[in-house]
Amino acid sequence: MWTPETDISKNLTLWITHECNMTCKFCRDSAHKGIKGFMSMEDVYKNLDTAKANGITTILIGGGEPTLHKDIIEIAKFCKRLGFFTVITTNYTKPDIIKKLDGICDTINISVYKENEHLIPNQSDFKSTLCLKTLMYSGRWKDKADFDNFIYKYKAKVPNMVFGCMRGHTKWCKNHQEIDFYDEIKRESEIVDGSRGNQVWIYKGTFIDRKDLSSSHKRHMMVDVRGTVYNADGKMMLKNEKILESINGNVRG
Repeated sequence: MWTPETDISKNLTLWITHECNMTCKFCRDSAHKGIKGFMSMEDVYKNLDTAKANGITTILIGGGEPTLHKDIIEIAKFCKRLGFFTVITTNYTKPDIIKKLDGICDTINISVYKENEHLIPNQSDFKSTLCLKTLMYSGRWKDKADFDNFIYKYKAKVPNMVFGCMRGHTKWCKNHQEIDFYDEIKRESEIVDGSRGNQVWIYKGTFIDRKDLSSSHKRHMMVDVRGTVYNADGKMMLKNEKILESINGNVRG
């Protein structure tokens, strides 16, 4: 699972689809919602083979909602056959599929929403490491006591918890970035510099990733469903045939 010390320079995110069965206002993938379909297995194999040949060690399977891909089990198995540390991020609306990925994926990131809180499983029922990832925004909790109760309730089920702070990638996010009790949390937190260039607050055994406080947030290589490669600045779009050059020359820590 991610910690402030995690080196992301050898990570590759495989966006196997931009389709999702939820319509969250804060979705970080909202800019790609018009892109339909799923990455073909031919492209999955090609991208993973290329990543392996060029020193990538961790594959992050994402979307959209990756469990909508009909071949998600085979994709995860292929990642493991190539020796990748394999992570999937899911909204956990298809727990039966996630259970089939247990023991294949090394880490299963579960995005926590009000709509799926009642579905959150227990770490004790899984071989894979579970990590709850929750976005912080105004109105999510009524006050610090409510936030603390959320931590106590779900940390008892899944010890690994990471909170993310919004960088304002949509109008809704910009209007909901501030939380009234951030200062209270900060006073009780250990503050460290994360490997991605922003502060991380360690609070009650959880990580609060303050991406919103940094003007420059380090990224890693990403490949979307169309086979388009994004280098580490998140902006330059590279053709698939240039992935070798991109991995060797453009990935930053």
